[in-house]
Amino acid sequence: MKNCPCGSNFPFTDCCAPLIRGTGFADTAEDLMRSRYTAFTLKNWEYLVITSHPEEKKEIAKLGPNLIEDEVVWKRLEIMNTRAGGNDDSQGQVDFVAHYTKDSVEQSLRESSRFYKINGRWVYSRKDSTLPPVPAATQKKPKTVVRSEAKIGRNDPCSCGSGKKYKKCCG
Repeated sequence: MKNCPCGSNFPFTDCCAPLIRGTGFADTAEDLMRSRYTAFTLKNWEYLVITSHPEEKKEIAKLGPNLIEDEVVWKRLEIMNTRAGGNDDSQGQVDFVAHYTKDSVEQSLRESSRFYKINGRWVYSRKDSTLPPVPAATQKKPKTVVRSEAKIGRNDPCSCGSGKKYKKCCG
């Protein structure tokens, strides 16, 4: 089975497919973010309109599928941070980076997307400047990076074996 384009490492049929087909609904804001990214990879404009905030659907529908560019190939999605947006929340925010190629040039899109739960269903909102902020207290803590080797100091001998200080050689 093919993994889902959203990067969850689950098969597409068990991950975003039920949401995009309308046989299931997103449990969290992040789930909706991932399914919307997958819809972009599949060029499924209808799903993007359906999962938009009710006050913005007409505006999104007017833009039409022109926002989905045929020459763009979506490569991968990185979720950087989430604030709120869980099962019991009414709003949430997902910070992400979407990597793609356009005209054979690698590019990325960074965004902080806002989501709201309306009538028990998560929706995406483009207009985050007029909406109330999500409390920072609900942010997930970033993962601590643990080095497997000691860090090379600026004045330590360079690891390439030149005999020079690291800062004067490979640093």
